[in-house]
Amino acid sequence: MANDKPGPKKGSPGARKIAEAHRGSHEHDLQGGFAANPQLAKEAGRKGGEAVKRKYGPQFYRDIGKKGGETVKQERGSEFYAEIGRRGGEMRSTRMKERMAKEQKT
Repeated sequence: MANDKPGPKKGSPGARKIAEAHRGSHEHDLQGGFAANPQLAKEAGRKGGEAVKRKYGPQFYRDIGKKGGETVKQERGSEFYAEIGRRGGEMRSTRMKERMAKEQKT
């Protein structure tokens, strides 16, 4: 049973007391957490990614990417990929034209 965890129930006065005592007890709490320090979040993500890569290998990321892509295809259809490809091509063309216009001005 998932609700048979030791300790006070979530949201109870006891749980709030424990949470309040815990708050600020870690280095990231003292620095304001991830919201106050995006570089801290980036570093944590990088380290986590490296750990997963060491544990499961690079093929793991290929497999989950493929699985996610197949899920999107099932949910949105292959037309979705055609549309985002078209939009990407249009954006690339627009940026290239802007770059060329800027170069001609100089």
